[in-house]
Amino acid sequence: MGRPLLVVISGLPGTGKTTLAASLSERIGALALSRDLARQETGSQLAVVDRVFTRLSGRHRRGLQQQAGRRLAAAVARELAAGRPVVVEVVADPPIRHRLTALAAEYSVPIYSIEMVCSDAAELARRLYNRPGNWQRIAARMSQSYEPAPQALILDSRGKPSRMADQAIEFISRCDR
Repeated sequence: MGRPLLVVISGLPGTGKTTLAASLSERIGALALSRDLARQETGSQLAVVDRVFTRLSGRHRRGLQQQAGRRLAAAVARELAAGRPVVVEVVADPPIRHRLTALAAEYSVPIYSIEMVCSDAAELARRLYNRPGNWQRIAARMSQSYEPAPQALILDSRGKPSRMADQAIEFISRCDR
């Protein structure tokens, strides 16, 4: 595709956001960004403190989340300003979704929302099991406040990443008509 656009892939932890973002970004020539990566970069100096806090509380420090959100938004803005496509994967709480929507409007680029789910409970539990922290507790807390994206393409990550990327490209093409 190569043209400037913003694809926001959202969903709860373990639903396959990162897998789809990697596959889709490669296929459309976009940079893949995530708030998780921005949080890791932001909090690298306090990595031990942040890991302990996450394990004990089941959440990330608010300040770290806000810094990561600002870092992510700045990276998205740089790419859009340069006229490049961007794929962003986030557990989309309303503030980050609003920020990304505002950036798409500011740079006059289309925004496409893709919502990831994993309908296989055993597979989702397996994916979360190997992550640091109590992810069952974290996912349960997140699901209480999570807001699915309106008018999003919903993909189930039980499928193959290449097929999900095909479906995402078809969705983007359909919306462009």
